[in-house]
Amino acid sequence: MNILAVDIGGTNSRFARFRASDAGELIRVNGFWLKTHSALSFEDLMDRALERDELAVNTGWDAVVFAVPGVVEDRTRAKLANVPWAVDISGLKARSPKTRTFLVNDFVAQAFACPIVKHLETRTIQQGTAEDGANMAVIGAGTGLGHCALALTGRGTFVPLPSEAGHAAFPFFGEVETAYRDYLFEKTGAEYPYGDIVVSGPGLAYLHSFLTGRDLTPAEVVGEIGPGSQTTELFARFYARAARNYALTVVALGGVYIAGGVAMKNPFLVDNDHFRKEFRDSRHFGRLLGNIPVTLLLSEDSGLWGAAHYAALSLQRTV
Repeated sequence: MNILAVDIGGTNSRFARFRASDAGELIRVNGFWLKTHSALSFEDLMDRALERDELAVNTGWDAVVFAVPGVVEDRTRAKLANVPWAVDISGLKARSPKTRTFLVNDFVAQAFACPIVKHLETRTIQQGTAEDGANMAVIGAGTGLGHCALALTGRGTFVPLPSEAGHAAFPFFGEVETAYRDYLFEKTGAEYPYGDIVVSGPGLAYLHSFLTGRDLTPAEVVGEIGPGSQTTELFARFYARAARNYALTVVALGGVYIAGGVAMKNPFLVDNDHFRKEFRDSRHFGRLLGNIPVTLLLSEDSGLWGAAHYAALSLQRTV
């Protein structure tokens, strides 16, 4: 089976060809990136991609799957975060009725990467024992804070549970955190604190500004902080708190996976004792949380692997 996987992001759009065996085993053939904003529309992006040698040699796709940063409606269209155009795959479906065409949220794709992490570079943040058949959860800070859970059915198939938990109210505790909450209100104009403005690239910059009085970009912040800085300590605690709350919400005994560019490019923000202590900090479920393996995804193409895995499983169900 030939699969084209596309992961459209606010900055880059990633493309890759995969082959899937009858048993569902994936092999990545090749791939490339395009600047998302270099395209005038979704159709323009696809025209540019299909001109590339990596894709032009193969038009007989069994499946094409698009992962996008937005809520998918009717399985065919989505408005994208930080992209000036929308995605609608109905035209592609009409032109290529023999090709299975899928549109999924980008964190649904990240979730489907979790069962096939053998293909990815990873780092263990917390040792643990994953429970067979239990839910898995992925959380990732980038421009915002993405979430998705993956449930295994009794028939051995996966069901994704999309989430917009990044817009849920974020809890702050203590004098310093309460002062930071009030700072966020003033800085962002938000009516309540939520994950997207706390555990994200912009959130890292807001936190550093609150602690130091210096307004820097997220890249500039990570260039001057280290494992021992107060910014790192507080951000790690906030990230772990978001991960803990989501793990408890979906009972992620199958493992918690951390995705997103913030930690992927700067592992020290989560690979520290501040993160691990906060993640396990629960009066009633501390032991349970301490046994959940927490894994950082370090491969920038994890979304492509997950999207291809989603398509391969969907093709298997129709055989």
